[in-house]
Amino acid sequence: MSTNKIIPLKVETRPAVVPLAAGESKCDAGRYHVYSIDDARRLFGGRKIYLWGAGQKGRGFWQALNRCGFTVESFIDSSPEMLTKSFMGVGTISPDNFFALPDVRDNAFVLTASVDIKNKVMFEELQRHGFERGVSFENIQTLSPFYPTIEVTGLCNLRCSSCIRSDKSLIEDGNYMSYEDYEKVITKMVGEIPFVYLVDLYVFGEPMLNKDLPRMIRLNNRLGLASGMSTNLYSIKHLKAVLDEFPAQIRVSLSGASEATYDVTHTGGKWSKLEKHLQTLAELVSERGHRTIVEVYYHLYQHNQHEIGVIKDLCARYGFRFHPSLAVLFSDFALQYSRDGTLPDSAKVANELTLIAMDRLLQDCRDHADLNCILTRIVPVINWDLSVMPCCNYTYSKIAPNYLDVPLAELIRERTHSSVCANCQSHALHRWNNQGFYSDFVARIVAENTQPALDEAAAD
Repeated sequence: MSTNKIIPLKVETRPAVVPLAAGESKCDAGRYHVYSIDDARRLFGGRKIYLWGAGQKGRGFWQALNRCGFTVESFIDSSPEMLTKSFMGVGTISPDNFFALPDVRDNAFVLTASVDIKNKVMFEELQRHGFERGVSFENIQTLSPFYPTIEVTGLCNLRCSSCIRSDKSLIEDGNYMSYEDYEKVITKMVGEIPFVYLVDLYVFGEPMLNKDLPRMIRLNNRLGLASGMSTNLYSIKHLKAVLDEFPAQIRVSLSGASEATYDVTHTGGKWSKLEKHLQTLAELVSERGHRTIVEVYYHLYQHNQHEIGVIKDLCARYGFRFHPSLAVLFSDFALQYSRDGTLPDSAKVANELTLIAMDRLLQDCRDHADLNCILTRIVPVINWDLSVMPCCNYTYSKIAPNYLDVPLAELIRERTHSSVCANCQSHALHRWNNQGFYSDFVARIVAENTQPALDEAAAD
């Protein structure tokens, strides 16, 4: 792939609808087993527990283990940044130092806590040192296979072109989940998923607008749950109170680093204001000992590639993680386009600026339609009004009116056979926004737009 926008493929090159066998689903979370505390005790076999991955997932699972009565000996991480930090009194050692520990293969049980690609590398390294999966190491997803998501705010303060909230006529603003409702939701969730370790507090809304967000994070911490959120950071009224509760991770969504670029796709925002908010965030996180991980999620478009270096430098200066991603439109728009080739006017700005054309993205989905949904584990998805949505990718359809009234197993069955899932899969959109598939392309874009590459080009 080149850095230029790919020429669209004709939709007619492949059938738009992907046939599914009767009763078949590519999004069946019912195949996963939720571990009990006794299951985990048998798995660990009395060995010392180590968590490989000191980021959001690792910190979250430390809390889940602690809640269930297990002690973690240490984190393992290769990041120089993580090696200098501890979390809740638990230190971090490098993989080399871990493997050098005496009798480590016989006395340690390692739980890997990262994304799938990195987990596979960890598995290979553990096996190379004589560890055996299911005996001396396992992935945390085996114990807690699901990633619950709760929409604590049913509205947003920006109108990003790629988002379903780009036009109020497409989706009505909702309201805020109250702390009292949240407490009921999270209590039920912990009872049904003993080793749940991370709850994301957003779907399509802006979580920072909810005045009860700090209390929700405090409750999560008390129950041993890591709190994750994605924010445009355009409102920081409650930011100090939020950081006082030490959420595990805050992801800041960006799509530009100047007045000329930021507002193009983060519609309604101004870079000068956001830049000040980023500085405030950095100062507040630093004052609190960097206990909250900040990740800048930089959506790559045609108009903002040249500012990658600016964002990377900003992240290095503030101690943030830089996470570039391929910008794509929300699934609702992709489904509409797959059906009839049209898009709402509000989505056309982002669509014209994507690095890979919509037709090519849809073709990539169809080419991998036989694979399972990339969001199978994202369950349950709970709206601000306690209704349950089948997916975090489609706006506000319901599989249950009230999460509190329906057992998790029943919600999973309803989701598996919902019309939303069937419709999505018939257009192969269960593979939509598979960022891992485009990781090499994104890495190349970043390399071509950062200082060493620019210096070489200037020298030529």
